[in-house]
Amino acid sequence: MPEEKPKSSYSNALVDIFKQVQPTTTANPFLGAQLEQFWDTQEKSLKEAEAFAQHWFERRHEAVRTALEAARSASAADPTDPAKALQSIAEWQKHSAERLVADAQEWFETVARCAAYAAETEAEAVEKTIDEVASTAKKAGKSPKSDPV
Repeated sequence: MPEEKPKSSYSNALVDIFKQVQPTTTANPFLGAQLEQFWDTQEKSLKEAEAFAQHWFERRHEAVRTALEAARSASAADPTDPAKALQSIAEWQKHSAERLVADAQEWFETVARCAAYAAETEAEAVEKTIDEVASTAKKAGKSPKSDPV
C-alpha cells in the first residue's frame, strides 16, 4: 500500500478557506447577478485595455520610424548649417510630445469607459437581485406549507 504524502499547510489552509466560503456562495442564489456583473465588467475592461495597448504600440512604432527619419535628416544636413539638423530634431520632439498627449488622453478615456461599465452593470446587478429577492419573497409568502414564525 503506497504511503500518503502529507498535505502542505498551505494547501490545507486553502481547502479550509474554500470550505468556509462554499456555503455562502452555494446557499445564496442572489449572488449570481453580482458574479455575472463582475465577469462582464472584466471582459469589457480587457477589450478596452487591449485596444489601448494596440494604439499605444502603433504610436511607439511611429515614434521609432520618425526618429530614424529625423536622425537621417540631421546627419545628412549641411554641416555648415546646423539649424537644419536642429529643425529635424525639434520637429520629431514636437510630434513625440503630441504622441505622449494622445497616450494620456486615450488612457483617461479608457479608464472612464471601464468605470462606466462597472457602474452600469453594478446597477443592473442590483436591480436583478432586488427582483429575485422580491420574486422569492412573493413565492415564499404564497407557499401552502409555510408556517408562521
